Amino acid sequence: MMPEWMSQDFELFDTHAHLGDDGCPDEAAFYRRAEEAGVPWILLCGSDFESSRRAAEFASHFDRVFFAAGLHPLDIVKHPCEAEKFEAFAGAPRFAAVGEIGLDYYYERDTREKQLEVFRSFLSLALRLDRPAIVHTRDVDGSTLAYDDAYRLLSDFAREGGQFVLHSFAGSIADLERFDALGAFFGCGGMVTFKKADNIRALALRYPEDRLLLETDSPYLAPVPFRGQENHPGFLPWTAHSLAALRGWSMEKTVTLTTSNAKRFFRIPPEDEKLQ
Repeated sequence: MMPEWMSQDFELFDTHAHLGDDGCPDEAAFYRRAEEAGVPWILLCGSDFESSRRAAEFASHFDRVFFAAGLHPLDIVKHPCEAEKFEAFAGAPRFAAVGEIGLDYYYERDTREKQLEVFRSFLSLALRLDRPAIVHTRDVDGSTLAYDDAYRLLSDFAREGGQFVLHSFAGSIADLERFDALGAFFGCGGMVTFKKADNIRALALRYPEDRLLLETDSPYLAPVPFRGQENHPGFLPWTAHSLAALRGWSMEKTVTLTTSNAKRFFRIPPEDEKLQ
């Protein structure tokens, strides 16, 4: 039974989803499930060249699905690839961003120098291709090194005109404030619904309205009441509802605001204009 606040008239935008390691065997069913839940807009992220290629292929079949191409920091050893190779995606009609890229010292701190090199090269690629960047940043508990390094590189990126979103942001309030000063967008996902995630809710209360995006990070981080299940863009309304309750907004405002922000961030033209 659907909750009272659920509406098929939603026009939500999932700004960060993955197809998973095996891709998506039934693209039509995957998209239909999202659309029927009120999530017709989706940005699929790559984490290496092959997953970026699969995201591009999926997006080519649906008018309101777009994709990003990039190399996740945890994949730079498993799937090493030069940023220049990703220029092959520049001509794709729904190529909207460079990502997912960034720094992850939680699991791979020993590769810090390589991560910095790769992150820097992909930020340069985003500038060359005139696309925003989707940034992953994670550190070990009690450390700010990853956020410090990311801030240093993103300061230069922003100074040169680059735009970026901090996906699934989980830094401190101080981190939020310094990235906010750079014009960062912030991705709010299923963690905002987690019982013990008071730190995420404290951040979500402070995200600037005009730079707040919704995301699932599917197939990971499914929101309550779907914890333990494989996440899907169709679960985004539950994250939107939790954010609306937290900020004291109506669902209508939450949907309209975050979808408008996403279209502006990814530079998506009106639906009646032909995509080039």
